[in-house]
Amino acid sequence: KKHPYPPPRRWIVENQSIWDLWSYQINHAPQPDVCISRKSMFLVDLAKLDFDIGPDESAIFEDEKGELVAMVISDFCKCEKVLHWVNEIVLLNVALEKNVRKEDAGSIVICGWSTGLRSRTHLNLARNLESKHKLSPSQKSELQYKSASVFALFWNLVKSLGPAEVVADLEKLVKDNNLYRMDTAIANGGKQHTYTIDVDGGVPLTFHNAELAPPSGVFARNYARWVPRAQLHCTLLIICRAVHFERQPHDWSASWTTFHDDSEGDAGSHFYLASYGIRIQAASNKAVFWKPGDWHGTSLPKLKPAEKGGPLLQCGLAIVTSARLPAAFEAYHKGDISRAQLIAEAGKSSEIGLENTFERVSI
Repeated sequence: KKHPYPPPRRWIVENQSIWDLWSYQINHAPQPDVCISRKSMFLVDLAKLDFDIGPDESAIFEDEKGELVAMVISDFCKCEKVLHWVNEIVLLNVALEKNVRKEDAGSIVICGWSTGLRSRTHLNLARNLESKHKLSPSQKSELQYKSASVFALFWNLVKSLGPAEVVADLEKLVKDNNLYRMDTAIANGGKQHTYTIDVDGGVPLTFHNAELAPPSGVFARNYARWVPRAQLHCTLLIICRAVHFERQPHDWSASWTTFHDDSEGDAGSHFYLASYGIRIQAASNKAVFWKPGDWHGTSLPKLKPAEKGGPLLQCGLAIVTSARLPAAFEAYHKGDISRAQLIAEAGKSSEIGLENTFERVSI
């Protein structure tokens, strides 16, 4: 598409009621990060889209050369009880941990390996708990293990059902940069290459000698952001975000919207691949694969602005990677960051905060 639609660097709005809910917040409310310029709202004309994928539809998009542009898979996980467990872990993480994108709508939190503050790079497992939540060391380790297990499940579903291009790209990231996978046993002890899922309301199923997920990802709840082009973003979920693009050390990203409330009709939070004029309507249990370097974003939800409160409209997870992570692992493998420091810092990470883990792009 010659000109992205919806246009870049705008908040996508799909109807007047959503516009009215968000107008003050977007245009006048105090900004958590004054370095990020305000983005204006844009009322999308659905008739100008080239493609509009329904809630229950799957799709494969290719460009004029026959190369994959995006893929959408509905009914991604066939076991409803497992999906319910995944939702519980997603929402638990969002409830307990610091939101790293306070300038956006909703909440998004980090899982897996992190580089810490830009001014103080460390390689550690993200333990970004809000100070008001007092968890014992064993409770923190258990939360990390369950979270990594959710990503391991997602990754193995991606390998089985997702595009070969996405799998190859993320495998190349891990191999070429000698990255650790999202294996909490490296820092917390226990058996490595292992993950456990809940298959029936408390019945555990453990996989040994398993391939775990790439090193990092995010969980999100009611998240949205304007349409830019590349940074450490994920569609979540597709997180409500204006049209944008992102810089990540890999070409492809993968997201899994594990829950979307469709009880009140069209409530927004739909994903747009603006570079190609595509809207992917939100639905529970839907996976999306796209290139974060393309213009993309998520429409604002039909909810009053709230970071963590308010009704649950949508939640999910995505495999995304900080552009700084490969360099941090390189420093570790060179000995600039010792293993003892790595493990020690993993225990401190809840104290230092990780708001700047994602590199920002001036736009």
